[in-house]
Amino acid sequence: MTEKNFLTIHSLTPLPWHNLNRDDRGLPKQVREGGKARGRLSSQSLKRAIRVAYEVDSFADGTGSLRSRDLHKEIVRRATLTAEKSGTPFDPKEALKAAAKVVKSLTANDKDTPEAENSETAAGDTITWLSADEIDALASALAVGGGPISVASVVQSRTGSLSIAAFGRMFAAHSDLQTEAAIAVGPATTTHPITIEVDYFTTVDDLQEDGAGHLGQAFYTSGVYYRSVTIDKKQLKDSWTGWDSPDADDRLTLLVRSLINALPTGKDNSSAPNTKPAFIIAERQAHRTAYEFHEPVTADTEGGYLAGSIGRLVGQAAAARDYDPTEFGTTLVSGTTVASGAVLTSVGTVPIAFEHSTSNLPQLVEQVVAWLRQ
Repeated sequence: MTEKNFLTIHSLTPLPWHNLNRDDRGLPKQVREGGKARGRLSSQSLKRAIRVAYEVDSFADGTGSLRSRDLHKEIVRRATLTAEKSGTPFDPKEALKAAAKVVKSLTANDKDTPEAENSETAAGDTITWLSADEIDALASALAVGGGPISVASVVQSRTGSLSIAAFGRMFAAHSDLQTEAAIAVGPATTTHPITIEVDYFTTVDDLQEDGAGHLGQAFYTSGVYYRSVTIDKKQLKDSWTGWDSPDADDRLTLLVRSLINALPTGKDNSSAPNTKPAFIIAERQAHRTAYEFHEPVTADTEGGYLAGSIGRLVGQAAAARDYDPTEFGTTLVSGTTVASGAVLTSVGTVPIAFEHSTSNLPQLVEQVVAWLRQ
């Protein structure tokens, strides 16, 4: 029997007028697929949104990890507080040089990194990602003093940060310390062609009676977005050290919820397009499998692309099982269009020709976490 170590969550989310992820021209990101322009939310923007949503909900200060080119400054800030509490003599200037050297040792070899005179910029242009625990450990070692700090004694490939374990990190100078990603996130793309709408706007100057203080243009689009996220259970077990912690299930629950719900935040105060997924298929798989909308969905007779998109997704899931039934395991169906506990035989005119159970979001998340625990 083929082992099912992967779980892929497919979702369809109708997003009204928005520009959640824009390009260098300020336009909503696009991709040409099937000869048509589609709306796109980049994988990077989705992973950032997922990580931020998870960490804001999981930690009192919202920072379970930090990605920055200025981590050396944060290490020194924490080391200063530690030294002050213990009354240990501490030289912030020398500490900043030492911290910059430690952080940069992860991303560049010694021969490539002569000691910088200006420790304010000594960490260079590379953004480094460390967990809060790793930052605190480096800060404590710096506060105590006693010679050079071995970064390998603090940073390991296995990590207590669920965010880092989920999305992985690379250290150019320490491949032995890098963390392999356990979660793959594809870009979200519309199932149909899109148009870009131009919003001409004015800003009124309260101290002028006539005219406007500013004229401008903004760009928006709308559509039904398909996205897929795959969890590699084996890799997550290998990468994350927090499985035995008392709050492990709570952390996993918050991460899975973020994987499903989180959206980028570009211009969201101007459009507030924060909808929930209309349709979700969560399925155990032997190998990572996604579905596609290369042939664009057409609007139904009354307008709208959601019904056609759901039908296409359900049809592809059934066809994939016909092609290789050994590839798929337990399947859950959810979303705002699905009644929890209902027996679905079809979506519109498209039959659901595969075994599944229906659930609301808390039930789906609970079952995913239970599967991760197996």
